[in-house]
Amino acid sequence: MRTGIYQGCFAADVPMADCLRMAAELGFDGLEATMEDPAPLLPEAVASCTDDILAIGRSVGMTTVRPGALTVASSEEDAREVGRLARAAGVRVHSVATMMLFFYPLSSPIPAVRDKGIQTVLRMLRAAATLKADTVLIYPGLVTPSVGYREVYQRSQAVLRDLESEARRLGVVLALENVWNRFLQSPLEMARYIDELGSEYVGAYFDVANVLRLGYPQDWLRVLGARVKGVHFKDFRRDIDTILGFTHLLHGDVDWPAVVAALKGIGYQGFVTVEVAPLAADPEKGLRDAKSSLDRILG
Repeated sequence: MRTGIYQGCFAADVPMADCLRMAAELGFDGLEATMEDPAPLLPEAVASCTDDILAIGRSVGMTTVRPGALTVASSEEDAREVGRLARAAGVRVHSVATMMLFFYPLSSPIPAVRDKGIQTVLRMLRAAATLKADTVLIYPGLVTPSVGYREVYQRSQAVLRDLESEARRLGVVLALENVWNRFLQSPLEMARYIDELGSEYVGAYFDVANVLRLGYPQDWLRVLGARVKGVHFKDFRRDIDTILGFTHLLHGDVDWPAVVAALKGIGYQGFVTVEVAPLAADPEKGLRDAKSSLDRILG
């Protein structure tokens, strides 16, 4: 398995060039780049968001664009420049991720909101293709008090079927992450959902810590099997059991030996990407700790 680090693990004021350089210096094989949006949220998106989703946005600094980050306004030349910086640093951009689909879900019944999500994914795919990244990390949909489970299931699959043709053309996998979206709440359901889309360009981006409230990550991995196209590593404390329970590697309740055994058991050879918040007092120490903990976990 190869090791990666999410751009959001770096302090928000760290330029892209420095993120790439530091990732290489720490010994990571890849960096997962963020796709951001300098524009204010659409009023329709704010109106349709639940309080917990808005809290997630505030917690990750959705209103601040990182220096040099990819955005929905980035040109192909901007993406090429990121690629040049990566090659100069000696590291790959192996994936492109975004938080924007919490606010612009592909399952939204509001055309302006849904279309903004679709356009975001298309821009991610094109940037990823330019960077020769393997995956784009996306969320398939979001269940809310006003948008029910069946509606999210059907609408999100319809959108993904349309997006799949562009993913196939560009050779980039649409990797669906299990997040706290009240959707795809079991590994059997997630596997079925992916299988119904019937494409090698649609798979799972499995986040180990995100499922700890629902079950056991090693069990999810065994069920998802070859559908897993990317993996996020962070930890989670069950005694807190809220968004504040997410924590650094080896500081929570993930059974790491079982997770690694399951990854090896399904023959996974892709990237495992650290996704932890930067330490406020000493961000660079947090990065060093993340890499040493990852090395210990992987053995």
